[in-house]
Amino acid sequence: MLALVPFLLAYLALQIWQTAVLFKYSDKLQAQPATWPEITIMVAARNEEANLEKCLKALCDLQYPKDKVKILIGNDQSTDRTQAIALLFQSNYENIKLIDIQDDLTGLKAKARVMAQLDKHATGEFYLVTDADVVVKPTWASTMVRHMDSITGVASGTTMVTGNQIGDQMQGIDWAYFMGLLNVISYSGVPATAVGNNMIIRADAYWQTGGYGRIKFSITEDYKLYDEVCKLGWKWNNIMTPEVLAYSKATIGLLPLLHQRKRWLSGGRDLPWYWWIFFGVFGLYYFLLPIAMVLYPLVTIPIALAKFTLQNIQIARIFKCVDEPKPSILKLLIYEFYLFAITILTALFSISPLKTIWKGRKY
Repeated sequence: MLALVPFLLAYLALQIWQTAVLFKYSDKLQAQPATWPEITIMVAARNEEANLEKCLKALCDLQYPKDKVKILIGNDQSTDRTQAIALLFQSNYENIKLIDIQDDLTGLKAKARVMAQLDKHATGEFYLVTDADVVVKPTWASTMVRHMDSITGVASGTTMVTGNQIGDQMQGIDWAYFMGLLNVISYSGVPATAVGNNMIIRADAYWQTGGYGRIKFSITEDYKLYDEVCKLGWKWNNIMTPEVLAYSKATIGLLPLLHQRKRWLSGGRDLPWYWWIFFGVFGLYYFLLPIAMVLYPLVTIPIALAKFTLQNIQIARIFKCVDEPKPSILKLLIYEFYLFAITILTALFSISPLKTIWKGRKY
């Protein structure tokens, strides 16, 4: 028990480091090219009739030369109106192509299988990847391209979760905080990961990996691709600016949210050792804090208050970087209890024998 306080102090030191790195961040944007390169945007869609239209409208409104953009929609065996919506856009826009995803013998599943079938139709210098429940800004594609210098193989933008309910808003803060942590690792000179709903990869780098068809299947396919590209010696980039900010729908319900997080952790088994130290320290804090509060309240309360303050400074910094209104102090206070509960529940759920369920499929 004597190690409790040193551990909490170590966690507080980690928070100080995270805060310092976030405030060192400065955007490095390349000059606008004289001629914009050709790009392909790949969208995975499974039962997305409620979201696909908004997603595609946003992609059609991109501030990018229309003759340089190809949009591929992978209909992943949807049972709703996803295919019909995609076909309507295909009939109205020459640069949109619908691909119906088929079962095959590759062993790939979910989005990895979608990407492995879409990439056969991709052309251009860069591939951009997003999801059917995501809405990007008009500046998204052009700004992502301008962050790809000649030695950068892969980059990730920033995604935030939106919604009107208090649970949606907690997910929104949580996503922003998580994106900030990813960026802290990246800005420290260590490859982190990319979010698969807001990603760009150089075509040369993609095909040097062999593409998704040659990469060992992972339920977190975005990390696997990112990792393979970095292993080849390409540089990476994590971008936190308003121009590349994308908006995703919140996950509805506690059980689906826990399945989402179990999916992330399951796919993260291939992460380097230092990531698991980071996760371990982060998770243990919430398990040990109640014990320390009982045993050493006079020391633990100031540490908890300092952590809460530093965490809120980080969140405010992240929201400022992407030019979004920062959450109120009340919401940040609620988020502290939300983070405590969701961390505990995620840890317990991740070790349960239940299979991960995502978009109606078990993994």
